[in-house]
Amino acid sequence: MSGKKWILLVAGSKGWENYKHQANVCCLYQIIKKHRIPDEQIVVMMYDDIAYNRQNPTDGVIVSVVNKSNVYLGVQKDYTGMDLTPENFLAALQGQNNINKKVIKSGRDDNIYIYMSGLGNQGTFEFPEKSLYPADLIGALKSMQDGGKFSKMVIYMDSSYSGTMFKDFPEDLNVFALTSCDENIEICPTNYDESRDVFLSDKFSSAWLNYLDKATLKKKTFDDLVKTKQSKYLEENPEGPCPCQFGDMGITKCHLSDFLKN
Repeated sequence: MSGKKWILLVAGSKGWENYKHQANVCCLYQIIKKHRIPDEQIVVMMYDDIAYNRQNPTDGVIVSVVNKSNVYLGVQKDYTGMDLTPENFLAALQGQNNINKKVIKSGRDDNIYIYMSGLGNQGTFEFPEKSLYPADLIGALKSMQDGGKFSKMVIYMDSSYSGTMFKDFPEDLNVFALTSCDENIEICPTNYDESRDVFLSDKFSSAWLNYLDKATLKKKTFDDLVKTKQSKYLEENPEGPCPCQFGDMGITKCHLSDFLKN
């Protein structure tokens, strides 16, 4: 493809007990950088209260479910603290530079990948002080498509009840969304770290990050993750969360490199 690849990474929570969300985002940032996506095409939103938290036994270090190296090192954080809001998320996604911060400056030939890790409720993805609602997200996506702001888009959302965010997703958008669970399920944390007294990830993000870390992006598709992991989810968690797919299923046949490799 001739267009650019744009990445929007969001850890929606704050607080030491929610360590895993910022760890997930930092880990994915490092994987993406390994595939040479430049920082000017990556927007990172995270509260940034974990690395130097007084409860952190390793000051300035965040470890992930993929490995115990410092995934916080070198992360270019664009929206932190009180700038972590649904309004700024939607503005950054649509290229609206309202507060002089980095935004997605995409065009009609570009692909966009969004990863969101955080807390959720029925019909919301939670930011620290406010909620993101399905109507606002879908409205932004419609406006972007109508305005020629992207060719294809992939959204991965890891939060409880995340299926509610895409329950009434339009069929005419060039967007594929994969959520960690359906509209009635809470997500399952994984990889408890005794020294930090926190979980390092959730099962959905753990599967995605470990898969992506080893995958050959030019050979693997988004559908490959679902095919290889779906049966394992069901086998291990018959009553638990299972990823749900929404939107343009044709995008699942795209290679990971179409979105995540320069």
